[in-house]
Amino acid sequence: MRIGLIALLSAVVILGCAAAHYEKNRRALEQVQPGQKWEAVAASMGPPAIRRDISERRFVAYYQTKRNVTSNPAVTTALCTPVAVENGRVVLVGQDPTVTWTQAEAAHQRQVAIDQRNRQGAEAERLRAEAERRRKIEMLEQKVRPVPASKAGLNLKLYRQLLALDPDNPHYRQKVAFYQGKWEHQQQAAQARAEQAAQDQKRQAWIHDRAARNEQLRQYTGNATAQVAVHDMGNGSLYVWVKNTGSQVITTHPDHFSLVGDDDTVLEAEISDSLDRVVEPGGISHGRIVYRSDAMIKALIFDNPASGQITKSFQ
Repeated sequence: MRIGLIALLSAVVILGCAAAHYEKNRRALEQVQPGQKWEAVAASMGPPAIRRDISERRFVAYYQTKRNVTSNPAVTTALCTPVAVENGRVVLVGQDPTVTWTQAEAAHQRQVAIDQRNRQGAEAERLRAEAERRRKIEMLEQKVRPVPASKAGLNLKLYRQLLALDPDNPHYRQKVAFYQGKWEHQQQAAQARAEQAAQDQKRQAWIHDRAARNEQLRQYTGNATAQVAVHDMGNGSLYVWVKNTGSQVITTHPDHFSLVGDDDTVLEAEISDSLDRVVEPGGISHGRIVYRSDAMIKALIFDNPASGQITKSFQ
């Protein structure tokens, strides 16, 4: 009988102590506020009965605040008050965000996995692109190596491609600048040759047409005061006649004659002194005009105070 009484008293004492402990936890938790450092809470209350780590920065601590009335001695979260901690500070007391935090962490981990795959894919693509870039550089290096320097256009094209693949390469930059200048010089030379060939062709046509041109030039044309005829002798030489077709005396002078080239410039010419004379009605002044042999004439102009301007076209 005495032993039973002692056991009963012991149980009462134990239950009383447990109840006091739970009450102490409840009162302590009433003082915990969001924003407090977890270290201070743990130092004051001691370690929790249960702790669930959600992630490196989030966990939920459970302090027992209810007595276990079941035969199972294990402590469950149903007997506890939760304290949610994030980044080392309390964010919730009495509310359990485990489900939402776990879902958020799972979503975060899925995104981390996706980001990791994307980074790995991007890195694999970068390595593939780099390998392809190096392959193209090697191929272009082999292609440009045997090209002679005289082929500036091809060298410029290939070195431009190499510079695009390796923009910081000083050798490629130097080669592009060198062949750019060389190519431009070749283009200018080719243009000059083309222009010279066109000019030569034009001059050959000019020489070829001289006989037909003289048929027109040798006919007197002008006005009632004076008329002019011309014969193209070739090699930069003309013979000119000026006929007085009026009833008054006129004079002719070398200054009255000028030659216009096919580029509309006035050509230097040596005009015969025989054209410096007084011409009676019906009379003719005539003489030779010499000019640069490679020039092509557009017109001969006779400009006299008495007759005005008379133009003989060579076109």
